[in-house]
Amino acid sequence: MNKGKKIQEFLGGTLVFYRKSVFKDLFEEFDVIVAVMASGIVVREICPLLKNKWDDPGVILVDRLMRYAVPLLGGHHGANDVAKKLEGLGLKAVVTTSFEVEEGYIIGIGSRKGVTESEIRGAIDRALKLAGINISEVRGIVTVDIKKSELGLIKAVDQMKLPLIFLKKDELNSVEVVSRSKAEKIGLKSVAEASALYFARKKELILPKTVVGRVTIAIAR
Repeated sequence: MNKGKKIQEFLGGTLVFYRKSVFKDLFEEFDVIVAVMASGIVVREICPLLKNKWDDPGVILVDRLMRYAVPLLGGHHGANDVAKKLEGLGLKAVVTTSFEVEEGYIIGIGSRKGVTESEIRGAIDRALKLAGINISEVRGIVTVDIKKSELGLIKAVDQMKLPLIFLKKDELNSVEVVSRSKAEKIGLKSVAEASALYFARKKELILPKTVVGRVTIAIAR
């Protein structure tokens, strides 16, 4: 079976054959792209198309021998997850983003709609002080995916040069927490604590849910 066809059937995606400038069309249509071809071709094709990490799709490179799945772009926005899913076909996911390979603390955040960049930064600074840790020890910041349009949150995390991960409701609800959230009215048991614990390696809360103005913060490791 054609390698691309095999991946397409496994992921339930769309099979597109390579042609000149194909990536321009793919960037406009798809959230994640799996490219079975030489890395040089992919890099040269996508470089002129790059905008920013929030708008660019995830790009995963698969070598022609179907041994490795390497997220080249958008690791935190779908590419890492798809690469790991391809391990079901016998490939090895080669994930290089610091969020997955480094040790450190996870900050979980919940916030009111329209929260500002300064509010987010102030809340994080306050939480770090309460927990007695430094920003350099933080591995990433996590929240619920309904916050994807919160520009204040996005700008604040961008300024801190940290990964910002968005989780689906069912992912957050899979985490056992003691404190219940006001977000129950939208079907969430917890936002800040569940977000912090979801990726924490030791599943240990360092700072339980703490409210700072219009922001709720929790820290776990």
